Order: sequence, then structure tokens, then C-alpha cells
Amino acid sequence: MLIKAIHFSIRHKWLVLGAAAIAAGVGAAALRTMPIDAFPDVTSVQVEIVSTAPGKSPLEVEKLVTYQVENSLRGLPGLEQLRSASKYGISVVTVVFRDGTDLYFARQQVSERLTEAREKLGGGIEIAMGPPATAMGEIYQYTLATGRGTETPAQLAELRTLQDWVVAPLLKSVAGVGDVSSFGGYIKEYQVVALPERMTQYGVSLKELYDAIARNNSNVGGGLLETAGEQLLIRGLGLIRNSEELGGIVVADRGGAPVLVRDLAKVQEGHAVRQGASYIDGKKEAVGGVVMMLKGENSREVVGRVQAKVREINASGLLPAGLKLDAFYTRDTVIDSSVKTIVKALAEGSAIVVVVLYLFLLSFRGSFVTILALPLASLLTFLAMKHFGMTGNLMSLGGLAISIGMIIDSTIIQVENALHHLGQSREAEHREKAVADAIIEVRKPSIFGELIIALTFVPILALEGIEGKMFGPLALTVMLALFSSLLLSLTVIPALCAAALRPAPDKVSPLLALAGRLYAPALAWSMGHRKTVLSGGALLLAASLALVPRLGTEFVPVMDEGSFDMDTSILPGASLETSAGTAKKIEAILMEFPELVTVVSKTGWTGRAIEARGVEKTGFLGVLKPRREWKTTRDREELFEKMREALAVIPGVVVGFSQPIQCRIDELVAGSRSQLAIRLFGDDLEVLTQKAALIAAELGRVPGAADVALERQGGQSYVNIELDRGMISRYALNVSDINDVIETALGGKPAGVVYEGDRAFDITVRLPETERNSLAALGKIAIASPLGARVPLSQLAAIRRVEGPVQIGRESGKRRILVEANVSGRDLGGFVAEAQERIKKNVPLPEGYYLTWGGQFENQQRAMKKLAVIVPAAILLIFLLLAMTFNSLRQATLVLLNLPLALAGGIGALYVSGQYLSVPAAVGFIALFGVAVLNGVVLVTHINQLRAKGMPLDEAIPEGCLRRMRPVLMTALITVASLVPVLFASGPGSEVQRPLAVVVIGGLLTSTVLTLLVLPALYGYFSKGERPA
Repeated sequence: MLIKAIHFSIRHKWLVLGAAAIAAGVGAAALRTMPIDAFPDVTSVQVEIVSTAPGKSPLEVEKLVTYQVENSLRGLPGLEQLRSASKYGISVVTVVFRDGTDLYFARQQVSERLTEAREKLGGGIEIAMGPPATAMGEIYQYTLATGRGTETPAQLAELRTLQDWVVAPLLKSVAGVGDVSSFGGYIKEYQVVALPERMTQYGVSLKELYDAIARNNSNVGGGLLETAGEQLLIRGLGLIRNSEELGGIVVADRGGAPVLVRDLAKVQEGHAVRQGASYIDGKKEAVGGVVMMLKGENSREVVGRVQAKVREINASGLLPAGLKLDAFYTRDTVIDSSVKTIVKALAEGSAIVVVVLYLFLLSFRGSFVTILALPLASLLTFLAMKHFGMTGNLMSLGGLAISIGMIIDSTIIQVENALHHLGQSREAEHREKAVADAIIEVRKPSIFGELIIALTFVPILALEGIEGKMFGPLALTVMLALFSSLLLSLTVIPALCAAALRPAPDKVSPLLALAGRLYAPALAWSMGHRKTVLSGGALLLAASLALVPRLGTEFVPVMDEGSFDMDTSILPGASLETSAGTAKKIEAILMEFPELVTVVSKTGWTGRAIEARGVEKTGFLGVLKPRREWKTTRDREELFEKMREALAVIPGVVVGFSQPIQCRIDELVAGSRSQLAIRLFGDDLEVLTQKAALIAAELGRVPGAADVALERQGGQSYVNIELDRGMISRYALNVSDINDVIETALGGKPAGVVYEGDRAFDITVRLPETERNSLAALGKIAIASPLGARVPLSQLAAIRRVEGPVQIGRESGKRRILVEANVSGRDLGGFVAEAQERIKKNVPLPEGYYLTWGGQFENQQRAMKKLAVIVPAAILLIFLLLAMTFNSLRQATLVLLNLPLALAGGIGALYVSGQYLSVPAAVGFIALFGVAVLNGVVLVTHINQLRAKGMPLDEAIPEGCLRRMRPVLMTALITVASLVPVLFASGPGSEVQRPLAVVVIGGLLTSTVLTLLVLPALYGYFSKGERPA
């Protein structure tokens, strides 16, 4: 069938070439419409559940909210893990589902269970699911720029109102946007500040004031009224519209005179007690938003639509004069940089291939035919990617960049042999026959070699977790590209050879002539000293294997996103003012580095599920200039280290560096924003904190430790109001009577909403700050008794200050505390091995307490265990394909012995280049094995053909090797040359591709030389007594 396809393509070459042109056009159209992103979405299927419980401490939030929500979610179909964090006034529960679960099915299941949970929770607690977005969803961040030097609280409240009620709804209307979260500023509210002396004067309790407001703020529908042939809708209008109407509500009647809200309280427009703030560039407070993209959308298109909407908002006059939306982070910058890295590598690799091809072939027509296979195969690959719903990103397009040489390997073999046959034919009328004979002669090594390389990538598709989602697209793209190349080698390449190549003397490149002159005596020597050659190969392999323990291991190299994400924390219990003030100082120090464009901080809770921080924590997003403009240093890790040193002048601040996408992935996948996360499980928070502190101390002593941080769960100051039930009973009171006063007077309790058009603002009732700013003031709060007395709170409860948790973390139903760290200047695997030994020796754990190691280390362990199965599976698959190709187990084994020779070069290249053994490096070895085997197939096939024609074994081996030296050198060196741009690329994403390129280049350089010397020496041993196929 293959021979028929080749003959058909040559006879109908113009038909085949026309069909190829049409397919290329369709492929180009597929490329233009393909979704483009920076990286594949590697996060698991998750649903975030955010519950707000105003005024409740972490202990109450855990007991009354988090535990109830977790309990209602147990047993969900596909549930893998439950993680939670209970903080002041908020509970965040993360539900992780098995890969492959449909996100919207998962959200539906969670929604149904939350209906049950709401019934068990008390009033005032609100539960909501986070947006259907992932770590890749934060595509656009902006601030409302005023041009003013500073902002007053009133101005910040106005900006926040505009952000919440004008800007955010408009941006949410953009197709593909899942949510817009606001940060910074003050949230406006109507405040009813009760005056205790007036309340006492009129004999009105706080509950009566609250109830009066709640009863006097509603609209009702009165049904229909039919009159005079008309149908009228009846409305009862009683909603409060402004402060004046709020102050005029009647609360009580004293001596026939109404007592109004304004008689008992100060009614004013103010702002809610805030738990978050934002600064920009260390200069002033900021208000802004984060646009979240829906899962599965095309990020480049969504960013474009958001930018168009922003331009529309800025130009429409919707915002006050002088105010505009100013973006400080956009995903398209990362996308464009990543795509530019890949496109540059593709272009440079293609250019190098063209030059090398011509230097080897010395035929413009032959080089043209060969290089034309590259764009044709690429366009067919884009068409297939579009069909399979793939996204064009760093990994999928990177697969195309690393496979340039592999794509044209079979074409090189075919064109080289066609030129050789045409050089012998010299007659134009026999041209098509010569081309057909040449291509059919090498169909087995070219087609089966390509098939072998493609199928060696199949096991990579079995990777799971982050590594599977990251390298699966790369493997699939390479396979699609190679299958496209395979299709071309049976159809378009024979047609092009027949149409473009002409009979001419077979020119020998000076480079190949030199190689031949050097190779002939080396081959003769190796054939005469087989034992020495084989011993040398074995020695080289042993030496390379000895280097493996010294390589160091990591999961995936850290990719440079062109910006950084930094987390800081100060001592728990610090006020928002203290924490935000520290953030402002940190920004000012960072802005002294000339590498920064801007930096924006978000202290405390910004209203987003994935960043429900306590007020003691701040997240910074810094945008960096292009690397070529850096002055302090050109190394990212060194720059971060200098920033750490500069920030050391601020006492008590714990700093952790990451990058926006990287830290979101780490946090959503592993529950931590660092490379390494040690999870300590147990029941007692005090024991957990004590042991975690010891673990953090030991971790900090390990060389390479950076940004070591203990998840501070204790140290928060509490005011405990412990009720005396005996005294409560004496005054005929209930616990709820006192708790209502505590909740309303101190925390501020919403009593309704004031609507201003489509905007809604809470009405909050509370005591003046002077009546609640000390323990003594709290004790004087009067509680109205049914017996007519007004009893100070101090007589009904013991009020004292204690320490408690600032947050409580839980995972899989147990309390846990995190110890986090990044690793700088050494490999992750070696760092963890040393840390594990140190902690096991120096930090004994009580019974019932245990720890697990997570973060990127967990991903690395899982990936390496899987690769321990996948790599042997790939080798077995290669062996089976070789056995099918040669119909001989001996010769399949012979060719398979190329793999140790390639392995030696790959390991040596990793060691010399300073690269660690990582998942990309392992993928590189799998790719290397396929390409290395192709060389062996080419040699052995031709030697077999010569023997089948009757040539003696001792003549067939050197003759076959010398004849096939040119295609072997060409395929190997062109693959190496095509990867050189990947090796030296410096743009975003190049860090992930580099280990793969290092392995393939190093392995091919050694295996090609050794194949040409060792394989001939082995051929005689493996072929004795066996007839050639």
C-alpha cells in the first residue's frame, strides 16, 4: 500500500501538490483562529466556597461555618480533597475534584450540597461559590487613576463606589469574563451611631432601635386594581431613600410624643470597617479591580475585549473628569512574550536548518524540497490541533519548535537518496522512475523511523497532575507534527521530488567529504578492534551513570513571567493601619530598584476567594522592565535576593517571592504559594504552632533555603466576654439578649439597605467608637432588662483579653499548619532530602501528629514515580517497533543498544550545563531515544539491503556505513542545529524548554558518533547465522 501511495503521488504530482496547497491554506486559517495563551491550564478542577460570618472569630468560624460546610460536602462524586481556612469573619473552603470532572457539573453538585448547609447555619452567615475561573483566570488588573497626589477617605470611598457599581458591572458584561473583584478604598454605608445617654434618657434599648429601622424599610406589592376598564398595579413604597428619611423613623412613643431615630442616634454617611487596603508605588492608596476569565476561554481574545471596554469607559464620560482606568498587569504581555520566544526559536531554527541543509546537499532544489516539508507539516499540525481543541501555548507550540529537525528527518533521507539516484541516472525520461526507486528504497527507515519517534511520545500522555497537563500538549503536538510529516513523506515529498529535482551529478559536500575521509579509517579501526570499541562505549556509559547522583533534581524550572508576586506578613494581631503602613514602606523600598515599572500591594482581604488574607498579610504584584533594561543585575534570582536584603531593614517582616501565575498555580494545586510546603497535622493548635516553629527553624538552616515562612495561626489578641448565667437569670435575661447587644453595639449589625438607583448600601447600627475602644468602655455598655433595670455588661460577664488563633487551616478533615519555603541556588530534590533528614532527627512529633511534604516537591515525586514506569514503557515500545521493522529480535536489540550511547551524552550534557534532572529533561530523554534509534534503523536497513543483494557481511558493513553516513549525519546534525535557538533562548518559557534541548543535543552528538563506530562493530556479532530480511 505504501509503494502504491508513492507511485500515485509521483504520477499525479500536480494533483497532490494542489491538494497540499489547499490543506496548507486551511491550516493557516486554523492557526489564525486557534486559542492562544501563555501556558496550558494545569490546575485541578476546583470550587471555592466563601462564607462570610461578620464579627465572628476564627474559632467560631471554624466551628459554626467551616466544619458545617465541609461536612455537607463529604461524599461528593469525584471528590479528591477538602481544604479550608477559617479567619476573622470569613471561611474559605476549597473543594478539589478528580481530573476530568466537568467544572460546571462539580459546581452544580456543590451548589446542591450548600443548600443543605445553609439550613444548618445561623442567621447573618452568607455562603457563595467563587467564580468558575482558575489560576490562569487573572488576566487583567487595573487601578482608578485620578492624577491626585493623595486620596482622602471620602475620595477613596467615592472611588470604591464607582468601582463596585459602575466599572465592575461594565467589565463583567464582557464576553468571557467570569468575575471582577474589587480591592482598596472604603465601602460606603449609612451609619446609625447610637448615643447611650439619649438611649437612657428615652428608655430605649439598642434592640428596639435596630428593630424599628428594620421594620420601616420595605416596599410591597398590593396586587391589581381594575377600574374603568384599566388594570392598575398597586405598590406600597416604604424604602428609605436618604439619611433624612432614616433619621425620621419612629422608634418609640414617650408621653404621646414620637421618639425618632435622630433623637437617639447620629445618622450619617460613612464607611464600613474595612479589612483590606491597597497602595501603589509606595505613594498613595489605590482602588482597583481584578478581571477573572471564565475557564476554557481564549485569554488573548478576552483580554482584547476587556481592553476595548476599558477604552470605551475612559472615553465615554461615565467616570468623573480626570479619572480613568489604568492597567498595571495584563495577561497579553505574558502571552506575547511567550509566543515571541517560540516564534523566534522556530524562525531561527528553520534558518539554521536551511543553511545546514544546503551545506550538506549542495543542491538548491534538494534543499528547497526538504525545507518545504517544515511549513507544510507545521500547517497540517495546526489543523490537527484545531480539530482536537488544543490551545496554542508555550508547551504546545514549544513541541513544534523542538521537533523541527525530527519533522524533516524522513524528508532528508528521501531527498538525499533521490539526489543520489538521479545523479546515477542522468536521463530526464527516467527521472520519475529514479525518484520512485530512491524513495521506495528508503521507505522502511524513513517511515518506520518517523513512526518510532512519534510513538515514543505516547507514554508521556500517561503523565498525571500538573506534569501531565503541562507536557501532554507538547507530546501531542510533536506526535501530530510527526504524523503530518509521515503523511507528507508518502505523498507530497515524492511529488515534489518528481517535480523539482533534476538529473545531475551527485555533488559531495566538502564537509561530508572531510567527514568521509575521517570516518573511513576510524570505521576500519573500530571493525578491527571491536572489543576495545565496545569496552570504550561501556566505560563511557558507566562514567555518565556515575554522574546521575550529582545532577540534582527538580520538578520544572521556574519560568520568568516578567513580573513578580511577593507575599509579606507581620505579627498576627497587627491592625490594618499598621500592616498597610508597612506595605507602603515596602513599596517605597522596592521602587528604588530601577528594574521596576510599578508595584501594587493588597493588604488583608480583597474580597476574592483565593486571596482571603488576614490583615497581617500583604500581597505585592511588581511589574518588571524587559531584562535588557535591568541595571542592578541580569539574573532574576539575584535581583530577588537583593530585594530581600533591602527589605531586611523593616523588622518583623517575613518575605516570600514568586510570580503571578506560578504562585496561583502553587496555591490552588497545593494550598501553598511556595515551592515547598510542609503540612503538619494535629488537633491542638498550640502544639501545632510550637512544632511548626521548630520545623521552620530547622528548614532555615538547610543551605539553599529562602523565604522560609511559618503559617502563623496563633498570636491574635481576643477580648473574651464570658457570660455569667447566674447573673443573667437574676435579671430575667437570655443569652441571646446580651449577644445581640454585643453583635450590634460592637461589631455593627446591618439593619437594612438604602437603594440609590441601582446601587445598594448597608444601614449599620452600632455604638460610638468612644464607647467601645477599651475594656472599661465595654463593661459600661448597658443591657436593658425586662425588669426595667439597665445593667452594665460588666455585671453580667467577665471581660478579659486573651490570645487565640488568627486563622485555622484544615485539610481532609484535620487541622493543619503550613511551613513554606522556596529553594535558591540548589536543586529542590537535594534540598528536601537534607531537610527531611534534619527534621526527622531534631523535631520529634507527639502521637497523633504527622507531617507531609507538598508543593512542587510533591509534584516532582509523583512525576518521577510515573516516569520510572513511562521511560521503560517507551523503550519497550521502541523495541517492539524495531522487531516489527526488521522481523528480527537480534537486530531490534542491536539498534536498541543506541539508547545507552544516547543516554550517556544526555546525562553528560545536563552535568556540564548545570541543568537539573527534571520532568522536561526526562521528556528530552524520551525524544532522544526515538531520534537515536532512527540513525540505527537507517544504517542497519541499508546493510541488510546490501547483504540481501549478495554482498558478503565483511564488505556490506563498511559499504553500508559509508553510504549512509551522509543521511545519518544530516538527520542528527540538523536536529541538533534546530534546537540551538531553543538552547540559547532567553524569553519567557525558555527555561522550561532548555533542559529538553540540552538532553537531545548532548545525546545526539555522542550517539551519532558512537553509532557510526560501535553499531558496525556489534552488527557482526548480532548477525551471525541470521539471513538478512
